[in-house]
Amino acid sequence: MNSAISNALHEQSLVSDPGHTPVSRVVDVFSYLILAGGLFTAFYSTYIVVVSYSSLPFWDGWVEIDFPATGGGSVLEWLWTQHNEHRLVISRLFMLADLHWFHANQVLLLTAIFVILSLQVVVLAWSMRAIGGWRGSLWRTGVGLAAFCLLCPSLWEMLVWGECVCFALPGLFAILSIAGLMLYWMRSAGELSRPGATKYLVVSVVATLGGSWSLLNGNLLWPLLLCAALLLRLRRAALTYAIAGAASVALYLIDYISPSYALNSARTPVATAAYLATYFGSSWVNDNFRAAVILGLTGLAACFWLVLQLREYVRKLQAFHVQMVLIMLFCAGTGFITAFGRSGFGLLQASTSRYQAFALLFWCCLGLLLLASMASRHSARGVAMAVVQGGLLCIMLAAASYAKNPLIRARVHGFKLHTAEASLITGVPDIENLKWVYRQPDDLYSLVPYMRREQLSVFRDPISQLLDKPLASAFPLAPPTDCTGAVETSMAMDRAIPPMLRITGWAWDIKHQAPPVAIVTTSEGMITGVGAIGDWRVLDKASHPWMTTNFVGYTGYVQASRPIGPVEIFAILNGSPATACLIASDKPSS
Repeated sequence: MNSAISNALHEQSLVSDPGHTPVSRVVDVFSYLILAGGLFTAFYSTYIVVVSYSSLPFWDGWVEIDFPATGGGSVLEWLWTQHNEHRLVISRLFMLADLHWFHANQVLLLTAIFVILSLQVVVLAWSMRAIGGWRGSLWRTGVGLAAFCLLCPSLWEMLVWGECVCFALPGLFAILSIAGLMLYWMRSAGELSRPGATKYLVVSVVATLGGSWSLLNGNLLWPLLLCAALLLRLRRAALTYAIAGAASVALYLIDYISPSYALNSARTPVATAAYLATYFGSSWVNDNFRAAVILGLTGLAACFWLVLQLREYVRKLQAFHVQMVLIMLFCAGTGFITAFGRSGFGLLQASTSRYQAFALLFWCCLGLLLLASMASRHSARGVAMAVVQGGLLCIMLAAASYAKNPLIRARVHGFKLHTAEASLITGVPDIENLKWVYRQPDDLYSLVPYMRREQLSVFRDPISQLLDKPLASAFPLAPPTDCTGAVETSMAMDRAIPPMLRITGWAWDIKHQAPPVAIVTTSEGMITGVGAIGDWRVLDKASHPWMTTNFVGYTGYVQASRPIGPVEIFAILNGSPATACLIASDKPSS
């Protein structure tokens, strides 16, 4: 029998409908709840992106501005330059686009990350229908699970760090490349020259090339797909992967330098195993490394068992099962090479948020395989499916109770970047904070003239143009009753008289019942500094019952180019137009 027809008949059994029984109605309700949970997860992650946004690059992301500012060679050389163990050709193309079209404000990069993660959900949802034959409640449950995993708030680091586009791309390319192979297998039916099948192989090869030139782990797709093609007895596909993979890897290795830390783990296999287990297990626990190791080992053991079932899945023409196992193998391989090269950094580094891009894809595929197994062995609308759905809903509810943790971390991250923005705008050298933004903070000030001239990043923001201008010319004054706040600390950042200052405190927009949008400082009516709002403060709700959030702290910087005298701190209140409201006055000791 034609394999495509056989596969379709088999997959059709996954969605057999025993009728409108009470159990089937429960399954339907649960499927809508799970889908809603997945969509809510996506909206919550979107909220994290918005409230923690900063136009400033972070850590290695500064290469986006450092490259044009220092004139470091041609664009092609920069695209090819090795970063640690990676060649980031595609993600650097995104950086170039963000630099030239969006003035390096990170909008394109952060949007691309969220879109790429969303596309992973879309492609998996499409695979469930086109490859798995899923319909109705089974499909809704699978889509909700995929959205819950792949757009999870625990990915917060990726949602706020533009350079992490390189961590989002390989997962999408892996899903596309493996889906292409499955479609090629389903439509070949043993006739390799059959019209219409070859295009899926082309899609698979192109997607694999994309993965290879996004991050080092993308190169794992070549041997993985080659072995899969051999298992599926697709000789043309196997030859294609072998030739294209050999050419791509050979090009990748030209002038390649292996980082010194990459060999450390070879001498510490126990640390490597613990790192690998934590890499996957930390998806479920917060900073409990023993539990993370146990859960990670459990997941990897399940993956190993599923690999042993591959021949059976192939024999039964269960293409969706094969697809999920191959994606899990890609994720497991990614975790292994990461552990091999970085276990010396410790288990805390293994639980890094951005690594969840692959760990959560691993767990997503394991969950989808569980759904497929329940449906094929029992019924897509039977008691077993209802039990699995109930368990998934419990996991979603438990995860919701921890959802504030990634939000707080993301907002603190965003506030530190905003503080660095104020430091760079004013030229006040707060090295302590800038060390968190970039490994060589002194170098950042050397980039400021170029950024200001080209109006890049924060220097495209109108607030960067306010220094040494009269406050009255920039903002209408609001009555003091529209705001409240205080100064907590005032610290001299140098020994000059008058000194540069770092001022901290809290502020609240009473009129709009929200934190102010910005902070400026003045001396004798002239704007002498700017600040960031959004730091966490523990305030007594009994005395401030009208405050709806604790993210009301500010840090501001004051230039030394002013006469000795009081510094007035103004909150910039939201509105059209924005207004300035006096919240405090500070006279530093000389």
